[in-house]
Amino acid sequence: MGIKADDCACAALCVCCHDSIDNGNKLTRDERRQLMDRAIVLTVIQIARRGLVVPA
Repeated sequence: MGIKADDCACAALCVCCHDSIDNGNKLTRDERRQLMDRAIVLTVIQIARRGLVVPA
């Protein structure tokens, strides 16, 4: 059983990107982690730009 990620560590991904990161047999573990980290940052940026989150 997996561990649920914090809501701040979620990313909005298309089907292809999700598959590459989640089932990425063509990518190394480090490459998949880098892609996920980038996707999380880009998601948070978009949420902040839309005013959907307020800095604490």
